[in-house]
Amino acid sequence: MELLINKAQKSRKMTKKNIYLSILFALFLGVHSSSAQKVKIIFDTDMESDVDDVGALALLHGLAANGEAEILATMVCSLNPWAVPATDAINTYFNQPDIPIGAVKTYGVYRNSKYAKIISEEFPQDIGLGENAPDAVTLYRQILSSQSDTSVVIVTVGYLSNLSNLLNSPPDNISPLNGVELVRKKVKHLVCMGGRYPYLQDIGRWGNFKPDPDAIVKVSKVWPTLITFTGGGDFADLIKTGSPSFNHKSKTDLVARSYNIFLDGWNRDWHHSADLIAVYVAVRGYNEFFKLHTQGYNHIFEDGTLMWRLQPNDPRHQLVNEFKEDVSPSAVADEFNRLMNLANREMK
Repeated sequence: MELLINKAQKSRKMTKKNIYLSILFALFLGVHSSSAQKVKIIFDTDMESDVDDVGALALLHGLAANGEAEILATMVCSLNPWAVPATDAINTYFNQPDIPIGAVKTYGVYRNSKYAKIISEEFPQDIGLGENAPDAVTLYRQILSSQSDTSVVIVTVGYLSNLSNLLNSPPDNISPLNGVELVRKKVKHLVCMGGRYPYLQDIGRWGNFKPDPDAIVKVSKVWPTLITFTGGGDFADLIKTGSPSFNHKSKTDLVARSYNIFLDGWNRDWHHSADLIAVYVAVRGYNEFFKLHTQGYNHIFEDGTLMWRLQPNDPRHQLVNEFKEDVSPSAVADEFNRLMNLANREMK
């Protein structure tokens, strides 16, 4: 009898212990689930003059397939009529045909594209030309208004036209807030690809800032949340992505097809990763591969050239333009290439 009582007492103790452990495990799962929430992303692209826009959107779809990101919208800041359908074709290719697409409707930048029209015609998309897409500012306001406060990350890898127009937008039937107020309330972080640091004084029109300098001047001064600027030039050239796609001569793989069209005639089988860096930082942050500079600010001149100045300090501005010690650029390229092709593999 005593033995049975002892066994019963032990059983009750074990039951209480199991319940306690179950509660702890549930709490752990809750914390882990909360910390692993998907990053809500709005992707703003020109999708015309350079193929790294394709790579960046493919990488973003890879991160989404990996459960790390939720793509709320893909905005187009270019007046090239094929940039919107090329973006729609990429989203459709990655089995996300219903991702909303907005397009710049007022002042904008037009550049030719080696790949946008071809991709739009060779791969399924149903939006047609860019004029059929809704106004990017209206779509920005609709999406931001529907999201929780300080929950959205915007990553721009093109001209700043859409974002400048958003800041200038007045209250409307979507939201009683003006553009600056709406961004301050709903946006957590802006990641902005553009510029070669610490300074760029070339007055040519290439780059993301110089074609619409008023827009980047406006955003750099008025944008009310944290802005992480990510650099191009030599920094982005060290991350040599695209080789798997370029060497894969496929007309049914959209990413491979885009890189092959763009790099045809180039004496190399790789491309820089300027736009891919911005997307990666927007979703995973800088800490794995890169250094973060928080002292100073990004001074944008009236012609869209720039200089990173150490004084005065602007707490809104920070810069990613260097690798951490002992980080190999080739290892970063391997991870970028893996993510670019992840959604493609998942889809198959």
